[in-house]
Amino acid sequence: MRWILPLALAVGGYELWRSGNGLNWRELAPGLEFVMLHGEPYCRRGSAGIAALRLDPERVRMRVHYFAQVGGQPLDVVEWQRVTHALAVFNAGQFYPDWRYMGLLASGGSWLSRRPHPGYQAMLVADRRGPGEGARVIDMGANPRDSSGSDPDSLAWNEVAQSFMLFDSTGALRVRRSERVANRTIVAEDHHHRILVMVTEGAYTLAELAYVLQHSNLQLKQAMSMDGGRESELVVVRGAFRYASFGMWTGEEEHPADPNARAPLPAVISVELP
Repeated sequence: MRWILPLALAVGGYELWRSGNGLNWRELAPGLEFVMLHGEPYCRRGSAGIAALRLDPERVRMRVHYFAQVGGQPLDVVEWQRVTHALAVFNAGQFYPDWRYMGLLASGGSWLSRRPHPGYQAMLVADRRGPGEGARVIDMGANPRDSSGSDPDSLAWNEVAQSFMLFDSTGALRVRRSERVANRTIVAEDHHHRILVMVTEGAYTLAELAYVLQHSNLQLKQAMSMDGGRESELVVVRGAFRYASFGMWTGEEEHPADPNARAPLPAVISVELP
């Protein structure tokens, strides 16, 4: 029976190749594109759809937002979009029960969370101070000079959100294999230095989602995982184009009274034109 697993992977890889080959990107604005791809047969629950935004970091801006900046309580992703008037808004990294962010978080050059998370080795950074690249995904383990995690003030970026690596530039998986499934938000950098934001409509394990993305036609170099579960949310608004995805509620104790309730997010990242 040793042939069953290789055969299953071969079939799955063929399905991914077929679904991802010749992606039909839709241009939403100069430097910003949208596409839907599918992760069959690796989606464990719900829709296998994966929404992907691809942006040119030299033409499209990314900004971090934290609820304390706007007062009141954390907003859901639709409310965040209305407040920011951004083209797109998605959830940032993980947070504690009291809404404090887990790891480094900066917005507009001001630190919202100055304490690095020791277990998180990835950062989404944008708006470099001085000449240089636009947004990037930084592997803190591979690029200690870029990260300077022990000294937040030495970072040369105005927008920073720390989380954990999914896979690195060598193709190595950087998370433990687990049977835990959830909706996922992934931010990646491709081999052309573009940034991709991907949100799953259904539930995947992290390892299987990494396999899906690495065997797609997205040409990804490395990827990091933001918060998952019901907090995995994305809203895109551009002219007549509308897209929204909200993480599924799992577990009887988590179901809200309103089936259309959206999870509050203390921190989000917006995609905007300059």
